[in-house]
Amino acid sequence: MKTAALAAALPAVGQESPRRLWYRQPAARWNEALPVGNGHLGAMVFGGVARERIQLNEHSLWSGRAVDDNPPGALAALPQVRALLFDGKYAEANRLAQDKMMAPMNNESYGSYQMLGDLTLEFAHEGEATEYRRELDLNEAVTRVSYRIGGDTFTRTIFASFPDRVLAIRLETTSPAGLSFRATMSRPKDAVVNRDGDLLAMTGQPKPHGVEFAAHLWCEGVTPVDAGYIVKGARSVVLLLTAATNLDEPAPAARSKQMIERARAKAWKDLQSAHAADYRRLFAAMSLELDGAAPDHVPTDERLAAVKKGAADPHLAATYFHYGRYLLIASSRAGSLPANLQGLWADGLNPPWSADYHININIQMNYWPAEVTALSELHDQFFRYIERLRPHGEVTAKKSYGCRGAVAHYTTNPWGHTSLDGRVIYGLWPDGLAWSALHFWERYAYTQDRSFLRERAYPILRACAEFTLDYLVEHPRTRKLVAGPANSPENTYTAANGERGWIAMGPAMSQSMAFAVLSRSEQAAALLKLDEPFRVRCRKAIRQLQRLEIGSDGRLKEWPEEFKEAEPGHRHISHLFGLHPGYEIELDDTPALAAAARKSLEHRLANGGGHTGWSAAWITMFWARLQESELAWQFFEKLLRDSTETNLFDTHPSGGGPIFQIDGNFGGTAAIAEMLLQSHAGRIRLLPALPKAWPSGRVRNLRARGNVGVDIEWKDGRAVWATLRPDTPGTHRLIAPKGQRIGQIDENGRKVSWNGEEVRLRAGSVYRLRF
Repeated sequence: MKTAALAAALPAVGQESPRRLWYRQPAARWNEALPVGNGHLGAMVFGGVARERIQLNEHSLWSGRAVDDNPPGALAALPQVRALLFDGKYAEANRLAQDKMMAPMNNESYGSYQMLGDLTLEFAHEGEATEYRRELDLNEAVTRVSYRIGGDTFTRTIFASFPDRVLAIRLETTSPAGLSFRATMSRPKDAVVNRDGDLLAMTGQPKPHGVEFAAHLWCEGVTPVDAGYIVKGARSVVLLLTAATNLDEPAPAARSKQMIERARAKAWKDLQSAHAADYRRLFAAMSLELDGAAPDHVPTDERLAAVKKGAADPHLAATYFHYGRYLLIASSRAGSLPANLQGLWADGLNPPWSADYHININIQMNYWPAEVTALSELHDQFFRYIERLRPHGEVTAKKSYGCRGAVAHYTTNPWGHTSLDGRVIYGLWPDGLAWSALHFWERYAYTQDRSFLRERAYPILRACAEFTLDYLVEHPRTRKLVAGPANSPENTYTAANGERGWIAMGPAMSQSMAFAVLSRSEQAAALLKLDEPFRVRCRKAIRQLQRLEIGSDGRLKEWPEEFKEAEPGHRHISHLFGLHPGYEIELDDTPALAAAARKSLEHRLANGGGHTGWSAAWITMFWARLQESELAWQFFEKLLRDSTETNLFDTHPSGGGPIFQIDGNFGGTAAIAEMLLQSHAGRIRLLPALPKAWPSGRVRNLRARGNVGVDIEWKDGRAVWATLRPDTPGTHRLIAPKGQRIGQIDENGRKVSWNGEEVRLRAGSVYRLRF
């Protein structure tokens, strides 16, 4: 079914916005509900007619506690594990590392992100609902539900306001009899609900350890009866809900109540206008539009179902892009924790993987769209969290490795977990903090903010570089510096004796990470004119560092030896870190490495790789970096087809059915941006991987490194014009789309003389490029 056929599949019901998700029925499952959030408070709206479930989350509601769980035997075992690995005794080294360097995961102390509870609305409707509609308006960050019973209309408007830190709900009807319903708050356990004047208060604490939390519900014009509100005969009703925990501040009940008292003093229109203005400031900072008719009168779930059957619907990808930006705004705001494995939204008291912070790609991918799609301020929540983690990482670096600086491994939580635990296949990977620190450099690269570089980026980069300098050891045969023991995240090899192995000395990703953190730290110190002795140490280590190698089969080597792969289609493709988000592999500058990366990618895919949402998003990024537009588009379509729920949530496969994991949403959004604009390796590439599925369109204010806003318009697959708006002066190499060249550059309407590649851009000027 092609786009035209899909558009004609249902009768038109009015003009729809491409920045809208909508449905003709309530959600039957949690993964079909629609998310709203303000970074602190989140809700999943099911849209039921007789019974509405609004599942609630508070960003810092965690079980667990802070403990020192660094394994006492790790440091003593480290030299022996290294010696065994250097001697080729992989099986023995893996067993020793597992036995002596790893501690069992302490689930009770580690804890889990948990739901706050449910807000339930039970309606006394008489008759069947018709003309049902449930929607999420991405332009307004509002969820609406509407239906008719008899001749009367019933509507719900729901949003989560950041300015007022409140979940706001307005129920309305045209029925002369008005609305009749009961509203209650509940939680599966570890909570009590009581009246507090004309409010409902829910308070509790996860057992045996966890934060204290509180939530308050107010219903306009009604006093609660027992554990709920009973409303009869109202033509319109407003409900407000707030929540807080004591993770960072004391007295959550008092803070929650204070927030709801402030919000209830405002008129509905004032709450909504403040929410809209705050949200639009972020969401409207950039835009993507595709030409051509989109089948927006067809419900989102039906459009996705058609795509899964092979239909072409490129406009759904544009909606997915806008949705990813919406989700980041909704799950990462000032003062909140960063977006976790499920962003802000998780059901139950023990969601998959504790809905924690996996730092072996997942949380990093969450923030890939932040800078490039003009949401830079949302990155701050990630930075604040990593800064909180650093002192814990310093303890682990010293206790487990005898190193200076700071280290963290594959996963962490709000309690500061940085230790070695679990199995070596995923746990013995000391690069999580270093990868996170590279995001600080990315903020500087995009914004050119020297104060940020000095005060926030450089301290964390240096801490990770100090660990790296101490952790690197000289290979006894090659005399190159290698990092280890370390795994290649979650992947395995088969040693010569047939046994599976997980760790080695110098896997490709650890070597790429060492290069990245040392080079960026040295570069930051040079820019700031600081620490010359430290810079000398970094430069010396980089010269001696074992760099990426190409194997005998032409592929990039993942391990220091050409092991047989135990799982050749593995979802992680960590040895291509240097292609993206690293910067060791570039099509023009390192063509041999780029060819080897391509061959590695083709081999992984031929064996079934890319079968999770986040993995498909990463592969889309790889193909975009290799300027393979149709392959990038093919894998984005795979992300939609195989790893996307009807509410456009990204999924991870499991035996019990698809699991929501938000990183693919954010990775997919960033991948679309990467297809339209790239600004690594000192170049600004325009439309480097534009797919044929998007023949004509325009993008406004994508951000390029160097603090440049970029607008591009294209028609029939060719760029028509581009506008550059630098906010910081700088020299850039400008690269036209394939098959085109830049014919003229005007600065503020005057022709600029340039050498065909580099151009000096002045802050505040507007540059127009014609092709």
